[in-house]
Amino acid sequence: MDPQTALVLAIQLIALFSIAGALLLYLLCKVRSTQTRISGPQNGTILITSVDTALGLQLATHLANRGCRVFAGMKDAIDSLPAKLLKNWMKMRESSEVPIQGSIVPMQLDVTREDILREAVDAMGAHMNASERGITAVINTAGTLFRGRVENQDVQQWETMLKTNILGSLRVAKAFIGLLKPTRGRLIYLGAGNRGDGLVAFTASKVAVESCADELRKELQPYGVSVVKLDTNGVPAESLYRAPIPYNISPDCDGAPTQYSAEVLTASALQVIEHALFDLRPHERYELAVPNSKFHLTLPCRSSFRFKTDIAGVQKV
Repeated sequence: MDPQTALVLAIQLIALFSIAGALLLYLLCKVRSTQTRISGPQNGTILITSVDTALGLQLATHLANRGCRVFAGMKDAIDSLPAKLLKNWMKMRESSEVPIQGSIVPMQLDVTREDILREAVDAMGAHMNASERGITAVINTAGTLFRGRVENQDVQQWETMLKTNILGSLRVAKAFIGLLKPTRGRLIYLGAGNRGDGLVAFTASKVAVESCADELRKELQPYGVSVVKLDTNGVPAESLYRAPIPYNISPDCDGAPTQYSAEVLTASALQVIEHALFDLRPHERYELAVPNSKFHLTLPCRSSFRFKTDIAGVQKV
């Protein structure tokens, strides 16, 4: 074999081995990704610290549809709008042809009050079976936002954001770590996300929450508890803590509003949150990075109940 032919053959063999190696590496990465993620409906017990927000409401109904038992925290678990929405949503789903496998348990919860947090822990324990050791995850959706330039804002607004966003996050960890340790569960916080004009104090509070999450991760690592941050870039800051907006007052329902709308997450963002909850090896941070959508809930009036969304793939009835 002449030298030129040998050189061509060597180059061809190198190219062939390179292609084979790249293909093998791709397959290994694919297998590893498959092994670290769980697909399909998930079972678990999850606490959402505030469904007084539209975001919390959407997460509660979505996860219940996925087969989870959801403890839905709210400041008024009886007469508030979220309490009525969830009560009627569960009633409607239970009477449908294919009832959901999960459930929603409304409960009083306020992250600014340790006494109520202690009562919430006791209430959750009362709903658990004797064989249950703890809960799967806590998603802290509680928080407060006031937009405004520093020179124009009231100092009391700063104090409220610091008290709710920072101290509230720490109180949540303190109250529910005991329920996460037995299951090696997850504590999930909303990150700083979008930073815009008039959000100096709010952003400072959320950056502090992220720092708290990083330090909590180190502290809880020996117990197997994962602390996860959700990057909320792509979601307007106000949407994180905005309450549902009532509209369409109906005389057939004694003048009560029959529809509520709010800006919440898309189906893609909900899948990201599912990965944060159920990946076998969770990342420290997950990026939502998707535009928000319109989410409409309709309370039943007589025999009607409608559930609408303008994003394909999100729950529909």
